[in-house]
Amino acid sequence: MHSQPPPRSHGTVVLDKPGGMTSAAALRGLKERVGKKTKVGHAGTLDPFATGVLLALVGDGTRLSDLAMSLPKTYRATVQFGVSTDTLDGTGTPVGDAVDVSGGPPDGWLDAVAAFEGAVSQVPPAYSALKVDGKRAYSLARRGVEVSLEPRSVVCHEIEVESATWPTAVVRLTTGRGYYVRCFARDWGEAIGVPAHLTALRRTRIGPFEAADGVDPRDAGPDHCVAPRVLAQAAALDAVTLSREDASMFVAGRVVRMEQPRRGVAAVYWQSRLLGLGRCRDDELRAQAVLSASRQDLEG
Repeated sequence: MHSQPPPRSHGTVVLDKPGGMTSAAALRGLKERVGKKTKVGHAGTLDPFATGVLLALVGDGTRLSDLAMSLPKTYRATVQFGVSTDTLDGTGTPVGDAVDVSGGPPDGWLDAVAAFEGAVSQVPPAYSALKVDGKRAYSLARRGVEVSLEPRSVVCHEIEVESATWPTAVVRLTTGRGYYVRCFARDWGEAIGVPAHLTALRRTRIGPFEAADGVDPRDAGPDHCVAPRVLAQAAALDAVTLSREDASMFVAGRVVRMEQPRRGVAAVYWQSRLLGLGRCRDDELRAQAVLSASRQDLEG
């Protein structure tokens, strides 16, 4: 029996999550197939009603979770105007006063989306996995507890209205970390004076990983793993290639001296093999995340 999972059990599995399935449930089958000793995580949940890309991180891939979380995410969202819900999507209960939308849209309703591009302040939804006094916000909200969350600075890199027939619009958004598309629907509605909520949401892409290349979570297994180096390349990190001697020092947690000073996080390689991530400061390179498979490569 291997002390470490085999190479194909390290990396990223691109899942295409169907609607009606939680992110935890989407990982369940994969966890069973890679074995109990192999850690499995993800790079950002999808709401149960949403579909599309869920990045599963397997084995050494879990050590690159921050990297995966930093990748831009692209969504296709359907926004319905006229009523809001407590969850900000179609699974929730209508709240507030509904607005008669039969008279047509407010002037400039589509132009209003431009205000949500770039860095914006966004109040997270009460029905979210964020914690309030150590408890999940959605757990409190379901019990009828009023949840108050502080606004956060988030980024929407690009917004495009793909189609629109009042009172519905289909919008493509490319966002940064921590962005809630449900909140975009709420805030767009508030901006034009008409309540709104999401009726459909599909995550079509995370970095270079597309839903079209995803596998059904019920079929996912270790053979679907994409090597960890693909994730490092997707993040467009600087690359540092070490000699075998320096590589051994790096995986052992010792400081490595570099010929060319640099700063920031870099992907560290020996030959073509990703050893992990290192933090560069001037001529010093320190390990930030070391892949367990890299130790095996150097010992082989």
